[in-house]
Amino acid sequence: MADPKLVCAIDIGTTYSSYAFQFKHDYSREDPVHKICAPQAWNDGKLQVASMKTPTCLLLDNNGHVDSFGYEAERKFSDICEDEDQDPKDWYFFKRFKMKLHDLKALSPSTLIKDEQNKAFPAIEVFSKSIMCLKDELLNESKRKIATVLTDDILYVLTVPAIWSDNAKDFMRQAAKRAGIKDNRLTISLEPESASLCCQFLPVDRFSVGGVAQFALAVPGTVYMLVDLGDGTADITVQEKLDCGKLREVHRVCGGPWGGTAVDAFFIQVLSNIVSPLGMSEFMNE
Repeated sequence: MADPKLVCAIDIGTTYSSYAFQFKHDYSREDPVHKICAPQAWNDGKLQVASMKTPTCLLLDNNGHVDSFGYEAERKFSDICEDEDQDPKDWYFFKRFKMKLHDLKALSPSTLIKDEQNKAFPAIEVFSKSIMCLKDELLNESKRKIATVLTDDILYVLTVPAIWSDNAKDFMRQAAKRAGIKDNRLTISLEPESASLCCQFLPVDRFSVGGVAQFALAVPGTVYMLVDLGDGTADITVQEKLDCGKLREVHRVCGGPWGGTAVDAFFIQVLSNIVSPLGMSEFMNE
């Protein structure tokens, strides 16, 4: 899109997901990040604690229709499991499903992934419905700022891990398409590169080198490493700030599936070795 009136970013994380947006009239080349809206639109229900992120959880009914997403999905499925009159097997509950795209070598519209109860469902539908939930929440929030927001005026940015294959990136593009985002109104952005661009404009007091606050990344010639430690991946990029204001890639983006969930999985493995894999499996299912 040559001239979007609204730019919306959607981030589906391994554990938490969220969105942000900015209107064109709020954009300034000197301070592009100051007026980005990332509302505390989510709450965890009982405690009513506002949050900028919500758990990456999707609850579908037995027909594959969306029931809820995020905190609401987590809470409702918990209630279903505790209700003797309801059978959890009548529902699909997906949690922390993002990294399954990295584990699958070949992706297609027919690729299946399993939910928390080992029930298979098309992966493209799980991701597209999650994107749709975030997109709908995002549009409702943006309309609170400006009453009339036309679909054709919006550019969407979907962030993905740097280590993902071209196949996985294309899969996310197809999922976004199914969620109602047109191909010519969507761009895919690597998570560490997005973070790197954002770092160029953070206030001086956000950085500390050797205990001394400074705005080092703004100085031409600065070479820096950005390490994005997520729950699913660790993404590493090394860049240099040039005189013209652009960034040069010093080393290609690299990393691996070494996020917090890998630590969780190893912890469960240790417990399984102690109490037996079968015992641990039965305990987790219960």
